[in-house]
Amino acid sequence: MKTASEAKTWFTTAASKLTRCPARCPAVILAITLVLAGAARAGGLITSELPRKNAQPLEKISGLDSVYGELTTRDGTKLRTILTKPKGATGRLPAILFVQWLSCDSIELPPAAKDGWSNMLRRVAQESGLVMMRTEKRGVGDSQGGPCSELDYLTELSDHLDALRSLKHSEFVDPDRIILFGGSMGANMVPLIAVQEPVAGVMVWGGGAYTWFERMMTFERQHRELSGTDPKRLDDEMKQVTRFLFHYLVEGQTPEQIRRSDEEAGGTWQKLVGTDKDGAHHYGRPILFHQQAQKQNWAGAWARLDRPVLVLFGEYDWFEEASSHALIQRLVNRNKPGLAEFHVLPRLNHHFTEFRTPEDAAAENGGTVREGPAVEKMLQWLKRVTGP
Repeated sequence: MKTASEAKTWFTTAASKLTRCPARCPAVILAITLVLAGAARAGGLITSELPRKNAQPLEKISGLDSVYGELTTRDGTKLRTILTKPKGATGRLPAILFVQWLSCDSIELPPAAKDGWSNMLRRVAQESGLVMMRTEKRGVGDSQGGPCSELDYLTELSDHLDALRSLKHSEFVDPDRIILFGGSMGANMVPLIAVQEPVAGVMVWGGGAYTWFERMMTFERQHRELSGTDPKRLDDEMKQVTRFLFHYLVEGQTPEQIRRSDEEAGGTWQKLVGTDKDGAHHYGRPILFHQQAQKQNWAGAWARLDRPVLVLFGEYDWFEEASSHALIQRLVNRNKPGLAEFHVLPRLNHHFTEFRTPEDAAAENGGTVREGPAVEKMLQWLKRVTGP
């Protein structure tokens, strides 16, 4: 597709296919709008009118075509999508929809990005032989809306559900062989998506089935333990953290409301990991995001799944607990033993980096990016689940 004429012909054909949306689709056609008025850049192809917001070169991943499209969500917001597929591939292929992390970091994979997440995503896309789609959050990269720092949980969840429904209408994709892949916070979203829109399987890394309150408790305790907090202080600190998090996440109070209603626990906000000084953001996301996350029944969603599930956890991931991941396996296998499998990857942290000790992992002291063991497990499972 190198000429304007070829692009126009391709778009006309693709657009005609998107009009045959089944009745279950929302009134707004949820599709990757392939408006080929864009232009090819080195490394990728823009197939959308959504403006590029920076001069960064498009992705260039060996053996893959990277197609920059757009998703129009049910409220009309346009989000950047990046779809990779094997060069020269024809027909409809199995696909992966990646649902990303909590932070507002971009899902683009520029050549200079050599962190564990980027390496993992590149290798899965390259070595699986599958289509993979990623969607930028509102206000991130080229996406409209935002800022991401004000994006709540339910809106983000809805956007990923829209992305899945759109992917099912891609001319490159077999709609019956789509895998949801949740990474970090995305691992908590994928079961909620899968119970609303059928998929062939679900794969997760770094996110379990415990409630958000329990996850936060784990995070705060492990942070203190691994950073060397005096054991004599640890018990008292965790009692205050428990009180504060209950007010904040379960009761739905703001840090200011907690300060006024429970003076003793009110000073805990600034002692939590990832909080800001204005009492409005936690890990770069609004208070509402975390309170909405606490209201979700992730365990209940996992228990309803009747599709293959792969659960992976890094042994030195201090953000989460192995038991929260093992719970996913137990919940899924209650209905059909053997449907879910769970693996712990030795010495890896949340970011696919290997460390000598848990303490080094928490301090990010040294460490070697080593995505290979996790990628190997993923590829083996993907081959079994999406194969002929």
